[in-house]
Amino acid sequence: MTSIVINNCLFWAESIIVPNTCWRNIKNSWLEATCKERGWNHSKSPLVWRELIDRGGKGTLIGGANEFHEYANGYYGIQSDMKSNKMKNVAQENLDFKVEIDTEEEQYKAQSEPLIVCITNASSAVCYAMIEAIGRGDVFGKNIEIKLKLYDSLDKGEYLDGVEMEVHDLALGLLRGVQFTSDIKEAFKDCEAIVLLDSVVKDESMSKETWIKANAALFTNYAKVINEVANRNVRVLLCGDGPINFNAYMMIKNAPNISRQNFVALSGMVENHAKAVMAEKLRVNSAGVVDLIIWGNVTGEHYVDINTCRVHGYDGAIWGPPSFSLPAKEMVFDKKWLETEFPELVRSRQEKELAMTRHPSAMSQASIINTTLEYWWNGSPSGQMFSLAVCSEGWYGVPNGLVFSFPVTMHPKGYWNVVQDIDLSEEAKAKIFVTVKDLLSETYVIFPPPKSQSSEKAADKETAENVSSNNSKASEEKTDEDTEGDEKRLATIAEDKLGETVLESEKESPPVTEEQQTHKEQDDRNEEPQGEAIPAVDQ
Repeated sequence: MTSIVINNCLFWAESIIVPNTCWRNIKNSWLEATCKERGWNHSKSPLVWRELIDRGGKGTLIGGANEFHEYANGYYGIQSDMKSNKMKNVAQENLDFKVEIDTEEEQYKAQSEPLIVCITNASSAVCYAMIEAIGRGDVFGKNIEIKLKLYDSLDKGEYLDGVEMEVHDLALGLLRGVQFTSDIKEAFKDCEAIVLLDSVVKDESMSKETWIKANAALFTNYAKVINEVANRNVRVLLCGDGPINFNAYMMIKNAPNISRQNFVALSGMVENHAKAVMAEKLRVNSAGVVDLIIWGNVTGEHYVDINTCRVHGYDGAIWGPPSFSLPAKEMVFDKKWLETEFPELVRSRQEKELAMTRHPSAMSQASIINTTLEYWWNGSPSGQMFSLAVCSEGWYGVPNGLVFSFPVTMHPKGYWNVVQDIDLSEEAKAKIFVTVKDLLSETYVIFPPPKSQSSEKAADKETAENVSSNNSKASEEKTDEDTEGDEKRLATIAEDKLGETVLESEKESPPVTEEQQTHKEQDDRNEEPQGEAIPAVDQ
């Protein structure tokens, strides 16, 4: 069997006289690549070779149009008598047909409009564990086609090419395509969903301030690129082990074209750790622990709140249908364990998993990321709330603009709502205040607060104390003779001042009226120190 490859060639019209000739239109570069691969030397169109397609094997080069004519005449006994004008007409007809086919294919592809999803740090095990559920339709919907972009550094290219091959082996019907890129603009271009798995590794020698600044540089760059090339309705989920609340805050600051409600940080990993610890204590399935809240800084100071937590499937004296639940706090009935052991078990759970498995908990992280995306696109379960770090609008006294973990619900149309009717005890408010100060300390590394009047007074006082201390040290260094002379001079000055004071006291002083006394007392009250307040954060 004979195979012909053309490239807008007039002589192809003559070549189609052979009935069993196969052809296809290819790019100019393909001719060179094909010859190089097969060890041929041919530079013109058409390229004709003989190959047993059904059986395979190495192809045999025939050559160009003239060589093919000779081959056709010798093999089939056929000669071409087609004139040049007819050759041009046939070539034009085939070109028009090819353009028509390409246009129809583009229109067909445009009808589905696949959702473009990008995952950064794509060489991580978490990304690897996420892909199958996304392509199967478990995350964005059973009828939503996906175009997946995997972003990572160029040195991870070989590994991600292998991942791409494996994804194609899955034969997932909703996965329109998989693309690896090391170009950040190409990765974020037209994206409607972005999952950031990046984190700056904190070395032992690195201070927290340096670590915060490194994170700020990375995520500020991401935000600017997203602001420039991504879809205007893109939704960005920040994950990882870094200061994700702070990173989300920096991205909101540097992406003015994107709604700040579209940047959120993952709280679910800490929430699931707490649910698992509670489930082990009560001997229930961790899926039956609901409405547990994480307040504050996800990877820093946070407060695990179980006051609203409820448990399904508890084996106790009271039974009910699957929808029946009991308050978790009452079922534990161990205040000391809740205040001491429980927070420590939640905090150390990830480290214990790492020590036992000797690899990061990629499976559980991928699962909660996919679940969060599913809720964001399709709505969360009715009657349940879960934790998510979002941009505050002043809820529960948290400063406006601060990215803080709140209890939220998700609407099927794709937006979240903070649950605002939770009654907080004074103890809970105090713990939330501590988490706010921790988050503010991170933002102050990049955006230092302006000096207040009270801080200036404190600085002046400190300066005065330093000056006084220096004077005292200087006076101690004087000789006895100098000290004796100073005492005499001070005694003379004291006598003069005493005389002036006596003379002034003999003069009449104007009486103080009641109105002046009232104003004085009011001024004294206004100067009394006030309680500590949460400083505001720029939006």
